[in-house]
Amino acid sequence: MLVGPTMPVLPFKVGEQIDNPLTLYMCDILTVPVNLVGCPAISIPCGSVQGLPVGMQLIAPLFREDLLFRSGHVLEDRSLS
Repeated sequence: MLVGPTMPVLPFKVGEQIDNPLTLYMCDILTVPVNLVGCPAISIPCGSVQGLPVGMQLIAPLFREDLLFRSGHVLEDRSLS
């Protein structure tokens, strides 16, 4: 399993930065490589900054969705308690 951020920047408020397509593209840049190689990945909430949610990306080896879902479930349960 690899663990990393879902976005390279902190989240912005609803409607903020919407007129800048490059900024919006850069928000997805950390999820693109995983999709290109076909590894299973999931983003789960891992806290908040100034009331806005922050996501953590979990990446599993090929064909290990079982490991991905179990790990995501455990981490999400622990972060909410």
